[in-house]
Amino acid sequence: MSILNNNNQEIWKIALGEIETKVPKSSYETWFKFPKTQGRQISEDCFLIESESAFISEYLEQRMYSVIADVLSKLLEKELELKFKVLGSHLDSEVQIQHSLQGNKSLNFNLNPNYTFENFVLGASNELAHAASIAVSENIGKTYNPLLIYSDVGLGKTHLLHAIGNRLLQDGSKFYYLTCEEFTNEYIKSIRTNKTELFRNKYRNADALLLDDIQFLMGKEQTQEGFFHTFNSLHLSGKQIVITSDRPISSLKLLEDRITSRLSGGLVVDIQLPDYETRIDILKKKVLLKGIKIKQEILEVLSNKLYHNIREMEGSLNKVLALSELTGKELDIELVEELLGNADTNSYFADPEQIILKVAKYFQIDIVDLKGKSREQSLVIARQIAMFILREDSQMNLTTIGLLFGGRDHTTVLHGIRKIQTDAATNQNLRRDLLAIRSSVINN
Repeated sequence: MSILNNNNQEIWKIALGEIETKVPKSSYETWFKFPKTQGRQISEDCFLIESESAFISEYLEQRMYSVIADVLSKLLEKELELKFKVLGSHLDSEVQIQHSLQGNKSLNFNLNPNYTFENFVLGASNELAHAASIAVSENIGKTYNPLLIYSDVGLGKTHLLHAIGNRLLQDGSKFYYLTCEEFTNEYIKSIRTNKTELFRNKYRNADALLLDDIQFLMGKEQTQEGFFHTFNSLHLSGKQIVITSDRPISSLKLLEDRITSRLSGGLVVDIQLPDYETRIDILKKKVLLKGIKIKQEILEVLSNKLYHNIREMEGSLNKVLALSELTGKELDIELVEELLGNADTNSYFADPEQIILKVAKYFQIDIVDLKGKSREQSLVIARQIAMFILREDSQMNLTTIGLLFGGRDHTTVLHGIRKIQTDAATNQNLRRDLLAIRSSVINN
């Protein structure tokens, strides 16, 4: 329906109503809601959006242009060019809008808008990292500073870093998000072009610094020097610092001690491999975002595969969805199993005796001792690891696991499993033991 006969004010009011249904409520109230924006058609093919600040104008142009253009084009039944300016300024100041915050990457349009706290699937494996990330985004510089999130690749640390950035973006905070590779390249360029002072001022005037993959700085002594002084300046000024790593601080061997010492001075949190329930929830979220309906039993089959990270699981999901779309076949368990049968991931329903055998072989102990009553520390740890893997990879209940270990009751089994879950959060060697044993089981 055309609304060409309506006046400009009415057009924008109607457009805002449509936009409100297309963006999150928090985004609408932060960036669009009257009187933050006003709109009017200034020529046959051009529509002007006026905002109460340059920051809002920049955000709308960079992040919401397609949403606004789509709504207005449908309302006015024509393609329109959009222009943006600050309320009360001259139209030619739109050029100023584009450059007024030059060097201020607090707009951070390289953030993934889909990586939000709302889209993050919460589970036992990531709840501490999730809670800490929300805390720092709501109290920048005051809570957990610095915050270091570490995990193996593909488990969600970058998602959380982007989620912090997207939350800060909504709040209007001035911050920078970049990878350590980008930080390194920028720092080296500033040295080569004699612009180190500009580099220093750029980051030190921010409210927060979000830095991905700190391990990239290992062995780069010159960049570490620049990072150290940037870190110090921000931290002493009460500015928030959030950093991710693919390994714990103790394994960042080629980072200077003064850097690792400062990283250790804040909160260090780990993200572990998701458990079965969390894997199911992740897949449900993925298909929901794709707008696809898929049977629960298919999700269960996909979740019952052994993955080293979430990306591998998403890859399996995309593979079966592509097959269904390309062949027109309805997905069923047999088809999915056939499709994934040659994949690197194998069934999570591992044979219990194989798990016990692999644990005993890995630690070079007798199966009888592993299942026995000995309280020798090395045997206790191996036994708890076996219980943990049995629970995760064969989906056995606690009572059945207890029967495999001399009739131990379910509370003893539960204690052992929780002990491994807790220790694995801070013990990288234990995490490697778990991965090695589980890999040997699926490659049997």
